[in-house]
Amino acid sequence: MKKFKHILVYAGTQHPEFAVARATELAMENHAQLTLMDVVKPIPKALGMMTDVAKPEELERLVAADRRRRLLDIAGDLSDTGVPLDVVVAIGDPATEITRQVVNDQHDLVVKTADGFSAAGRLFGSVAKSLLRLCPCPVWLLKPEIHGKFDQVVAAIDVESDDKKHADLNRKILELAYSIAQRDKAQLHVVAAWQVWMEDSMRRHAGDDAVDSIRQDHHAKVHRTLDELLQAPYADATDVHLHLRQGSPAAVIRSVADEVEADLMVMGTVCRTGVAGFLIGNTAETVIPDVTCSLLALKPDGFVSPVEMSRTVLIEDDQPLPLI
Repeated sequence: MKKFKHILVYAGTQHPEFAVARATELAMENHAQLTLMDVVKPIPKALGMMTDVAKPEELERLVAADRRRRLLDIAGDLSDTGVPLDVVVAIGDPATEITRQVVNDQHDLVVKTADGFSAAGRLFGSVAKSLLRLCPCPVWLLKPEIHGKFDQVVAAIDVESDDKKHADLNRKILELAYSIAQRDKAQLHVVAAWQVWMEDSMRRHAGDDAVDSIRQDHHAKVHRTLDELLQAPYADATDVHLHLRQGSPAAVIRSVADEVEADLMVMGTVCRTGVAGFLIGNTAETVIPDVTCSLLALKPDGFVSPVEMSRTVLIEDDQPLPLI
């Protein structure tokens, strides 16, 4: 398993115990520091004007202090693990404040329970989706029903990009997915999609022979990319399965995940240009709303979050302290 050193677990969810348990296991295995975090949303102005008990800012601080006591109780239950623990409570937008904490304290993994499940079948709520756009480090969203180890891990890679940044991201996805599969004794399914741009339209204008030649060259290029990527230890492993299919990446990823009954998907979340850091990639944007398993999302090296380092209110030792 990758050597994470500073893990942040978001405990401001309905069932934080799942994320806390997995994060604690990782921290113990990696001799890492663990930070428990919660975020208090600002009190709406309309509600603040309706109460004579206290000013909105005072109410927020009271709630934050109560949340901190809750985190300290959780930390107390983990004291016998030997994991270095810290607790942080912030006031603001949850995804923004989590990301700000990651940037300021250089966390290398965020773990959160995916508690946004709805009647429409959506697993990830607004906080999770915002984190996938904003957070510069890997974000691990755990489906609450998964209590133990994973059985079927899907690694979605992009074999059509030529630049080094996305080649490196492919390696990160594969290495992390493989390490999790090895840890949990799971099957790893590497998923890759390829297609010729505007193939049907090109056939009408350029003819079948020309397009078939382009198709053959493109298919060969994809295989070369895979050959370079799938070296040892993946090449000869009996628990690693390659799914190379023609079609749109989103459709192929969803299809394979359904077929193998994936309980964890590992994928990148930034579009190929990588110009606008807050934009999630088209493939991820299409796939994620339909994901019904846990998700581990990675960013390419050099990704800069749109969340600027600025002052935020933290509650430490029941006192508000500014974080620069």
